Amino acid sequence: MSATPYNHDTIPSAPKTQETEKIEHLVLFKFKPSVSTQQRQEVVNRFMALSNSLKDGKPYLKVEYGIQNSKSPAKGNYDVGFRVTFNSIADRDYYVGKIGGQPDPQTFDQMHDDFKSFVGPLLDLNDPTTGGVLVFDFKSNEKENDSIPETEYRLDHWTLFRFKPSVTQAQKQKVIDGFLALKNSKKEGSPYIKLIDFGYQNSKEGADRGYEVAFRISFTSEADRDYYEGKSSQNAPGTFDAMHDAYINFVKEFLDIDPDLSRGIMIYDYEVKR
Repeated sequence: MSATPYNHDTIPSAPKTQETEKIEHLVLFKFKPSVSTQQRQEVVNRFMALSNSLKDGKPYLKVEYGIQNSKSPAKGNYDVGFRVTFNSIADRDYYVGKIGGQPDPQTFDQMHDDFKSFVGPLLDLNDPTTGGVLVFDFKSNEKENDSIPETEYRLDHWTLFRFKPSVTQAQKQKVIDGFLALKNSKKEGSPYIKLIDFGYQNSKEGADRGYEVAFRISFTSEADRDYYEGKSSQNAPGTFDAMHDAYINFVKEFLDIDPDLSRGIMIYDYEVKR
């Protein structure tokens, strides 16, 4: 089965969603080569413990993590990823804390600030392709009924784009509309993508590595993710998503991609651990 020619004018756009205050915060770490397995696990343990942090005496964030398992050639070089979700920009700013210019101890999360001091010396901040850390925040478009229940298996697939300087806002919107339309794609005759979440970068931490927009797709099986990623690992007829393959060919002209795929597009996949 050959890929269907991509036409952003004929593929239907995703339905409009209501405004939400959910804020997504993606953090990816690249460790120094000298960092031991035990130290890496300590980073995971201490990051996950941030879910116990309080604001005004109450828990205010959720944390998940996972180890990169993408088969895409654009999967980058990060070792571990964390997804933090907040209910408001104000909560995100409290978490970010001192980087946002908040010196008063009552206006930032001391637990997170202590974690940053701990993890900084372990990160490969001089790595030319990763910078040691990537942070990408955006206001989510996710609707509650699109979510996969927390009791079920979930594999998250993150896609980050960096556009060419010449790309217009109208062209960026076509790229976004085309990606969201992938939710209409089918596997064995039925829709198989439960959720596509997206947004423009709004982090204050200065570690977005030039990426401007991010998408998160949640799959309920690794087989569905493999079908979606397709030709990077399987290209026999019927084993990959032809609609996604056509979209890849469409979007390339708008992205600031270099030959080794170290920028322009970055993929991070992981089985969600809570």
